[in-house]
Amino acid sequence: MDKKLFDDELQAAMQQLYDETAEAMRLATVSPDLDDLSAVFAAAFLKLGMATGLVEQRHPGFAKEVEEKRQRVIAALMKEQQAQQEQQQQKKH
Repeated sequence: MDKKLFDDELQAAMQQLYDETAEAMRLATVSPDLDDLSAVFAAAFLKLGMATGLVEQRHPGFAKEVEEKRQRVIAALMKEQQAQQEQQQQKKH
């Protein structure tokens, strides 16, 4: 039995948002201008927020879970960066 995460309507909406986000990020890679780049990033963040909202409507708590995971990723990245800085300082001595 094929279990789907989303019904057909939500799947179609999510696919459109994914495609639009991917297109925005593709445009960001060729942006010649910082103002254009910031606008493209803003559009991508908006699309991701909309996708999160769609899932949140059907699965309450999803947005909170995403934020908790985002915070864990940030903490892990900061810890890794700190470890790298400590290693560089040890090499200097």
